[in-house]
Amino acid sequence: MERATDRNSRFLTREFQRAMIPVMTAVLGGTINAIIDSMFVTRRLDSDALSAVTYSMPVFLVLCMIGCLFGIGSSILASKAIGKHDVEEASRYFHSMLFLSIITGLIFSLIGIFLEGPVASLLCSDVSLLDQVESYAGITLIGAPFYILIYVPNYYLQLDGKGRSLTTMMVIMIITDIGLDYLLLYVFDMGIAGASLASVLSIAVACVFGIIPLCAPGGMFRPRLKNLRPYDVRNIVRYGSTSAMGSLMSVFRLYGLNRIIYAASGNTGMKIWSVINALAELSLCILAGIPRTALPLLGICSAGHDNEGMRLIIKHEFRIGLILSLAFTAALAALGVPIRIFYKIDVPLLLPLLALGISVIPELFSSILSSFYNVSGRPLMANLAMLFRILVFPVGTAFILMAAGLPVFLFLPVGMILAALSLLMISRCRSYKTRGTEHELSSVLLLDDYLQRNGMVKGFSIESTNEEICHASEVITEFCTDHEMDSKLAMKLGLSLEELMTVMVRKSLPQSDDPVDIRVYSTKEVFGLSIMCFGRKYNPFESEDEDDEMNMGILMIKKMSKNYKYLYSMGMNILSVEF
Repeated sequence: MERATDRNSRFLTREFQRAMIPVMTAVLGGTINAIIDSMFVTRRLDSDALSAVTYSMPVFLVLCMIGCLFGIGSSILASKAIGKHDVEEASRYFHSMLFLSIITGLIFSLIGIFLEGPVASLLCSDVSLLDQVESYAGITLIGAPFYILIYVPNYYLQLDGKGRSLTTMMVIMIITDIGLDYLLLYVFDMGIAGASLASVLSIAVACVFGIIPLCAPGGMFRPRLKNLRPYDVRNIVRYGSTSAMGSLMSVFRLYGLNRIIYAASGNTGMKIWSVINALAELSLCILAGIPRTALPLLGICSAGHDNEGMRLIIKHEFRIGLILSLAFTAALAALGVPIRIFYKIDVPLLLPLLALGISVIPELFSSILSSFYNVSGRPLMANLAMLFRILVFPVGTAFILMAAGLPVFLFLPVGMILAALSLLMISRCRSYKTRGTEHELSSVLLLDDYLQRNGMVKGFSIESTNEEICHASEVITEFCTDHEMDSKLAMKLGLSLEELMTVMVRKSLPQSDDPVDIRVYSTKEVFGLSIMCFGRKYNPFESEDEDDEMNMGILMIKKMSKNYKYLYSMGMNILSVEF
């Protein structure tokens, strides 16, 4: 058993794994409609219609850009507010996102109604497919409010600790989309317009099922009338700009690659690219799902300057992501022939499929770092990572391969490897410039370990047993005396905190060996303590249990403390006390 002087990854790993499946389902649900549409369009219509779907994808990516701008920006700010135990501020960012999503979605709907022809002409280089592109892209634009609004439950159900509702919402959307695709394409014979309409309606249904749990009594983000503050919008755009820029770059990337691949291989190349592009949506479960799972945890750790916690999360992201990436590559290699037959492609697909699978590993490296830099307040590095990964190296490499007469689909792994190496080189250069200074930055992650180097903060993990709680109390008492607190006062504080932790464990944790994460810090102004544990919602400072023999210790902490805050988020009890 690890002692309380150690910081292990058990607590953070459990929260990550608990949230991972719902979040990856949500990411898949955000892109699965395009995959389902491509499958039905291919089987019911032909591969030319599949190319029309590919030409229309920039419209979908623009709506994703808007949704990610509001979703990631506001959820990062909300998670930072949770890290500061400010429920009201977290709720305010939720309402700001809700309002912005509705207004922006209605604007795009008007564009779809009045400008679908010019939009289709801009997107499509094949005149024979222009009508199909106009139908698919136009209906997608009209349904823009739902495409953007879906990001509200997508992000906030996780923060509200309702991962099952998130999974349910996405399962409903996928089932609805499959049913509507069959109904509109096979029964009503609506063609490619039916596929687009099926996506819009299924997302609308998912929005309803996703927002209902957020409206439940007692939820942190229950919708209420709030004023939209200009300062909130500015902050949301600032933190969401990296992801939004990534979505915007994806539009230019797809547009550029469509042109390059068409020039290199004609219609045959475009058919292969349509299949690869559709399958690449599945890789987003890994490339976007892994960083998004970690986002709230990183936000909480960043707000508390918990560098050790952030490192543990990043390591776990890479470990899980590598396993999933290898599994994805193996699946593509094994299913090469069935995929070619299903999509009615009459040329070998093994090389493009392997190129796609191998590219996921270096791309995951850049994606994780980009998300981390954004949360930790380094937007320039985040934007560089996004620029290299999405646009510069993939498109540049594809152009060079086309000009050299080499297989153009090799741009996938080669471009991603070059992007990862460039990002690594720049981060190391930035770290090297701070070498020897008081606030020296770590390599790659660029973290300032000033507090840790000077012994001003200590994080450790314990199991929720009486023995471990007693040992944690001793560690806290020792930390207090090391930072010039009166020894009698430190002893009294340690005993009171021992009672507090015992009450929290007994009232909230379902199993006695569940992990508890503890962090203590000391500055010139304040000594602080933070406790995080899973389980049922329980606020020890508001308990009215008359049989609780530990109330004396809690009352003493109330009297001694300068400030104390409690909140329940992501299925965790988070308690902060300052003395």
